[in-house]
Amino acid sequence: MNETVVHQPGEGPSPARRRAGTFLGRLSQALREQSWVAVMIEVGIVVLGVVIGFQVTAWGAERAERAEEQALLQGLRSEFEEVLAGIDAQVAKHRRVESAVQAIVEALAQAERNGERFATIPDDTLVWALVATTTQFSQGILGGILVSGRLGLIRDPALRRALAEWGGVLADVTEDEQASRELVMKDLEPTLRSRMDIRPFRRYAHHLGTLPLSEAGASSQVPVELEITGVFASRLYWLQHVIREFEEPKVEARRMLALIDRSLE
Repeated sequence: MNETVVHQPGEGPSPARRRAGTFLGRLSQALREQSWVAVMIEVGIVVLGVVIGFQVTAWGAERAERAEEQALLQGLRSEFEEVLAGIDAQVAKHRRVESAVQAIVEALAQAERNGERFATIPDDTLVWALVATTTQFSQGILGGILVSGRLGLIRDPALRRALAEWGGVLADVTEDEQASRELVMKDLEPTLRSRMDIRPFRRYAHHLGTLPLSEAGASSQVPVELEITGVFASRLYWLQHVIREFEEPKVEARRMLALIDRSLE
């Protein structure tokens, strides 16, 4: 009695195994028959398939890396445009402070020449002379690239080097700003406080622009003393130095944008 064997779905070798079996079968037959040409053809087909597979994989990985690089470059471009605008804003603020300090130094010098014990200086001018800021730019994309080790995705070696060195370029400016800030907090303000009442021009209303109209044009009497004149002169020196230091990061940020644009072409 003959029995019919019914194969259930999912049983038996997979298509890949069947193809492998077919190839091995043909190869074994060719070897038995010493058909070396057939052997070489079969082996060549397999090798070619493997090579093509690797090439397709590599091509896909390359496309993915280039797409990621383009996204990073677009983000970096936006960040450095913001940096340039931030540098301009910081320089403008420092120049306003410089103008105020310069006016005070000149007023003290003029009062000394006139033999006066006090120099009358507007409170608004004194407010700006004591403004001390430090530069901080938010660059999350650049920071992420450096921390994650993705800097290698940037193909342009000049741009990679510039991005890696950018932190050092900014450090020169921020260190000088910090020195200027410490001069205000540790020398200038304590010196003034020990010799006069600084409360009229150390209120937040001055910075916020919310002073009553009756107080808007108020002035203070600053003693004409060598120590006060000296500390204001030191403040002026550091301000001018910081403003000069901002030139390098400004030039470097523009160069960075040019390198980024070249990589985006």
